[in-house]
Amino acid sequence: MNSMAEIKELIAGKELFIFDLDGTMFNSLGDLAPAVNYALRQFGIQEISKDNVRSCIGNGSRNLIRRSVASGIMYGAGKTAGEPIEGKSRAEHLDVRDKEAVSAILESAGFDEAKIDEVLKTYSGYYWDHCTEETEPYEGVLEFIDWICESDGRDEGAGNSSGRKIAAMLTNKPVLPAKKILEKFGLLSGAAQNNKISYYLCGDTTPERKPGPGGIYAILKELNISPEKAVMIGDDTPDVMAAKNAGIDSIICLEGFGRPENLLPLEPKYTIRHIKDLMRLI
Repeated sequence: MNSMAEIKELIAGKELFIFDLDGTMFNSLGDLAPAVNYALRQFGIQEISKDNVRSCIGNGSRNLIRRSVASGIMYGAGKTAGEPIEGKSRAEHLDVRDKEAVSAILESAGFDEAKIDEVLKTYSGYYWDHCTEETEPYEGVLEFIDWICESDGRDEGAGNSSGRKIAAMLTNKPVLPAKKILEKFGLLSGAAQNNKISYYLCGDTTPERKPGPGGIYAILKELNISPEKAVMIGDDTPDVMAAKNAGIDSIICLEGFGRPENLLPLEPKYTIRHIKDLMRLI
């Protein structure tokens, strides 16, 4: 694992910091879990635990709903779902990141993609109304973004020769709740020149969702920054792979919504325990 001194040097030399949202900037589980369970109830599906919902997060809202519905079906049958459990077979326990197993459960219960669309629509409507009630920024994230916005390039000896630092965001979350969260915490002001997040793309506005590189390419082009001057800060496999696919560095938080056992085999070059650790390096 890399040293904090290496990450400090990395940060000093970067101009563009592209943040993921859920699990990186914000702990949104307190609003995601009630919205998921509201949707499950409307379709007669067993509710699932908050920890189970956490396991289902990643790769956008549709995958969250597909995994959650499959989990609820398993719980309704007296079985379990969520993180892998050693020694339990697919018939006894659903690993929610097992795409084939999720698809098989949904198919067996008659949940085709049209039905998933209905559940997703119900979830999205409820979540939009409640997405800022319990969601909070992780410790240190707002202060770190303030530091980016206030940077005037005086750290040239540490590698920052450009005289600017910029914060952007790339999330697979839909734009409506993402924008609402950013606005609540003062990261979007309504006047583009005063936004702390200079540019952002979401699951329904990006040319390509993570782990594809299209969103990162679009941000680099919009802000006129070269790949070597950018870093992706995230917490899950789509963040690692989007950065790798786009040819930029990444800093991956191991205490977000992603699983370290899934993240580490991807060999992210830079890892930290939590995003608050970055405040120690500036």
